[in-house]
Amino acid sequence: MMIGIGIDTGGTCTDAVIYDFETRKVLAAGKALTTKENLEIGIANALDQLPEALLKQAESLALSTTLATNACVENKGCRAKLLVIGTSPDIIASLRKELSDHGISDMSQLIVLDARPENLFSNPYDPDWEALEESIPELFSDCDSVGIVQAYPNANGGRFEFTALRILKKHLTIPLTIAYDICKEISFMRICASTLLNARLIPLISEFLRAVHRVMARRGLDIPILIVRSDGVLMSEEMALTRPVETLLCGPAASVVGGLELSKADDAIVLDMGGTTTDIAMVRRRNPIMTGDGVMIGQYRTSVRGVDARAVSLGGDTAVRYDSDGLYLDTVRIIPVSVLADAYPCVVGELKKLAASDRQHTRMSHEFYVLQRDIFGKAGFTAEEQALCGALKDGPVITNKLAGKLGLDVYQLNTKRLEQEGVVIKSGITPTDMMVLKGDLALYDPTAAEEALKYVAKSTHIPAEQIPDRVYEMVVKAMYKHLGGFLLHQQYPGQKSRFAPEHTEALLEALYEQAKGHGGGIAGLSLKTPLPLVGIGAPIHVFLPEVARLFGTRAILNEYSGVANALGAACSQRVTRLDVNVFVNSTDAKGGYYVMADCRKHLFRDLEDAVAFGRKTAEAEIREKAALQGIGEDMEIELTVEHDIFDNKVYLGCVVHAEARPFEDSDARRIHNEEDNA
Repeated sequence: MMIGIGIDTGGTCTDAVIYDFETRKVLAAGKALTTKENLEIGIANALDQLPEALLKQAESLALSTTLATNACVENKGCRAKLLVIGTSPDIIASLRKELSDHGISDMSQLIVLDARPENLFSNPYDPDWEALEESIPELFSDCDSVGIVQAYPNANGGRFEFTALRILKKHLTIPLTIAYDICKEISFMRICASTLLNARLIPLISEFLRAVHRVMARRGLDIPILIVRSDGVLMSEEMALTRPVETLLCGPAASVVGGLELSKADDAIVLDMGGTTTDIAMVRRRNPIMTGDGVMIGQYRTSVRGVDARAVSLGGDTAVRYDSDGLYLDTVRIIPVSVLADAYPCVVGELKKLAASDRQHTRMSHEFYVLQRDIFGKAGFTAEEQALCGALKDGPVITNKLAGKLGLDVYQLNTKRLEQEGVVIKSGITPTDMMVLKGDLALYDPTAAEEALKYVAKSTHIPAEQIPDRVYEMVVKAMYKHLGGFLLHQQYPGQKSRFAPEHTEALLEALYEQAKGHGGGIAGLSLKTPLPLVGIGAPIHVFLPEVARLFGTRAILNEYSGVANALGAACSQRVTRLDVNVFVNSTDAKGGYYVMADCRKHLFRDLEDAVAFGRKTAEAEIREKAALQGIGEDMEIELTVEHDIFDNKVYLGCVVHAEARPFEDSDARRIHNEEDNA
């Protein structure tokens, strides 16, 4: 029996499974709340539900997490700076809108060094390295990590990035990352977005991995750790620590792998509903559809290749709020008030007082503020922010009471930045609370949710007993519209701009009304799919059957659907892929071809010699990358060459594709496929 452990740490729950690779069966599963203030508590609680004897037999430990995904969707993460080399401050300033479109809206995060790389400009020059070194304390004292990006890196193999890295390493102890290690991308904007995002995520993933190590060490388990990448394959812990941006869609990627394992479907749409997001992906012929270019998630347009998954702000912990038009689903995650009351029983008393009062307010007075991270004495936070966090040290505080403690009006409470940086989180009513009230989730006492609804009913003039069903309907509608937009995107991939959310909102609204039988009128509209909907995640069983009915298809749910991400992590494969480009030397009158390696151009007169060198370079680089990814030395390497010819006339060069996998994984994959085909 060959056994592996899979752990998935989501925004709300942490799941763990023990998987038998020989029988392809889940032997045990555990689920616990994710404890963001101390991740190891949630991980330990999930593992403690698994048989100790089986844990000690495990030979592998694979992880997936939505921590990076959720940080992007909610625009959270540590403070980071991006050192941009090879352009001017004026040019960067002129690109403000384009940078904002790619997720970099705060220009104070950018530090620009003017330079021109060799092999491209007739008058190349290096940055002022001495000036950079002298200004390091001033430039980087207020950040937790730094990303380094060079414009035109292919001109000199990223030499400016490597030089800047050496200089910063001498003076800084915070994490440093260079674009050349994580991006092989042409778009400068995507390179900047990916590198800054990578820097913001390093402390987050580092703490996650430290938590896993502490939990395993206390159980006497010494097992190599692997982590799911955005493309659904595994990478080593070392690689994840330096390239956490590669984990951006590891949650959705693991859910696809787990969904396939549970459903045995060849073609399907996988919907993974967690606490913060719902991730939607498509599988054809047992292979997930991959992105043609970089992953887009939240406000970021990145260069990360991965599963073509749509991550939307819809989960069990999505905030249910109200305005003059009534109830609505917000785009942020909060702590369900039922969950908060389970940890802090005093919450119920506060809500009872509020519900018994005649107070009504356009501000969400029933919501609590909860401290997640102590910032006392930390630079970069205002006195007001320090005071607010100090008022939360003894436990959650309801809105009006917090304003009173600080001598403020409730409208003056501004925690946006503290929420974005994961210092403070709010708690209120969510779909999870509605599930508790309706008996679909029996983990928590419903009293806190009942009292919160009494207050919301007064403020919205909606009877409290009607609110749970209305919230269910809002979730179904939101899931229908997100899935409808995803289907249109997949059906018409060349029309992305026409099927952008802002252009399809009215259409999807009409389609939903027709599907519900509310349309009437003289024109009938419908949006159907023959593909089954595979449901993953703890809340999904409540909503997916109705969504499937509206699309004229069926929902596939399994007893282990709630822990499918952990299963997907356990049974993901180890594969390393990379490309080496052979370029036409169009900038030199001598012509020929060139390959970039070791920070310099290697010139060749004949294409055959250039391709041979490209193959040799690809094999050497993939061995190095495979070792970093955790594949080991005993591997199978496959090299293929793809030529790029424009309009059947102009030769643009070629790409050497390299793929490496362990021999045992290659054999296991062959047996696995033979069983599926049989």
